[in-house]
Amino acid sequence: MNKWKMAFILLFSVVILTIAATVFIITRPIAETPTPATSEVPEGSHLQVNTTADDFENLANQLISNSMKGSKIPVKMYVDEQVTLSGTLPVFDMDLPIVMTFEPTIVNGNLLLKQKTIEVGMLDIPPATALKLLKDSVELPNWMVIQPKEEQIYINLTEMKIPLGDNLEGRVQAKEFNLKENRIILDVVIPKK
Repeated sequence: MNKWKMAFILLFSVVILTIAATVFIITRPIAETPTPATSEVPEGSHLQVNTTADDFENLANQLISNSMKGSKIPVKMYVDEQVTLSGTLPVFDMDLPIVMTFEPTIVNGNLLLKQKTIEVGMLDIPPATALKLLKDSVELPNWMVIQPKEEQIYINLTEMKIPLGDNLEGRVQAKEFNLKENRIILDVVIPKK
């Protein structure tokens, strides 16, 4: 057997193994991600904040960017009549745009984003697989928990620390999240010193 035939067989084997490994990684069974325990909001003064989708979007994006300063893949949230997360996924030296839309509900003062639609470039992949890819590729803040098997993202608002001033951090929980009427009510707790 000549050296070109051997080189071709070797190269062909490497390509097949790479494709098989990629398919295996993407399609392997997805483990269930437990919902994090809800933190108790500390005692203190309660401040009810009535806000709009635009203001909530600005706050969420500021908190996400502060939490993800070291991350290579930025994630941005858009809030209108639904919640949309967009970003990019690195695949084989390419960045695929990913856009996911969610239906928000409140669970124990936290937000549960149930997936509605997903677009990953031109690929047609199942939502659970896309969420798993996002979970494996992006270092999200610890208060954003991706649950691929359940096709949802749990935003643990009660874990978020809102900077209120010098050495003072507040906690927040959702009371109402009505995007159709553009009304969001948050309870901000200023802890006692």
